[in-house]
Amino acid sequence: MRIAFFLLILSIIVGLAYGYSCPKPCYGNMCCSTSPDHKYYLTDFCGSTSACGPKPSCSGKLYFTADSQRFGCGKHLNLCRGKKCVKAKVYDAGPAEWVEKDAGKMIIDASPTICHELTGGSSCGWSDKFEITATVTSLTDSRPLGPFNVTEEEMDQLFIDHEIAMAQCEAEKTCNGFDLE
Repeated sequence: MRIAFFLLILSIIVGLAYGYSCPKPCYGNMCCSTSPDHKYYLTDFCGSTSACGPKPSCSGKLYFTADSQRFGCGKHLNLCRGKKCVKAKVYDAGPAEWVEKDAGKMIIDASPTICHELTGGSSCGWSDKFEITATVTSLTDSRPLGPFNVTEEEMDQLFIDHEIAMAQCEAEKTCNGFDLE
């Protein structure tokens, strides 16, 4: 009995020490799982290639993200920090699973413009711990890419729209790494 108790305590300590672990690794070095509470850390990137076709330019006010392995190429996301949100398009895959493990949380890798819109800063790294909420937009959402504000009721609707959109993409097997199965 004491040994079982000791092993239980040891496993809890090890789990706390290592923190985050991806529930569904994919593509060898990424995480296909979405956050059950929709919370992510925000990081910014400007890559030289794109998993979803032509690479977006990093000059100008462009609203794009990575995370295609979670949400699917071309999907639109609402990224919110408080009542300030940005609608963005998924253009790339990433980040690497080891980055999320080091951060201790899932990450949304986004354009420098999104980082600036949501934080006021010029860069976002995982160690900054800028927590955001990310939801997939409704198929009927006609809002243009870019910043917008939400009320509490509108934020609630974003969560409802996200659940519907994720159910659709899971049924179509276009998100959460379903194309790997």
